[in-house]
Amino acid sequence: MHSGTSLRGRLKAFFEAIDKEASQNPAFAAQLSGVFGDHACDPVTRNRPTSGHTRVTSIPDVFKAMQEKGEEEFRFWLRSLDIPTLRAIVKRNGFDPARASQRWKDSDKFIALVSDQTLARLKRGSAFLPPKAQNPTPE
Repeated sequence: MHSGTSLRGRLKAFFEAIDKEASQNPAFAAQLSGVFGDHACDPVTRNRPTSGHTRVTSIPDVFKAMQEKGEEEFRFWLRSLDIPTLRAIVKRNGFDPARASQRWKDSDKFIALVSDQTLARLKRGSAFLPPKAQNPTPE
């Protein structure tokens, strides 16, 4: 063993020598293809571990859902969603600018945040609207 070089470094040099020889010697490349099949010349792809985040493909429109379902039914509907979807809703709509929810693992916290923020944004500006007309009582 050579002192001063790691096993990883020696293996890397070994495979680089094999690659160089295969690119210069067609007979050697054919012999490698016979041993490894068609995969001898394929580029190496590394599987990187995910950082624990799953990508959500479709993020539901919470404002439309709140208007269609009402506040109580909306909260029950939010319970049917998984945590990555709830995180995506919070991120997409900017419900947590301080990013405190990034460490949350409890879906109840996300449900409370999403429902409160959605309701608040739907009511925003309603103080400036005229009151709803009430049905006049017959005299």
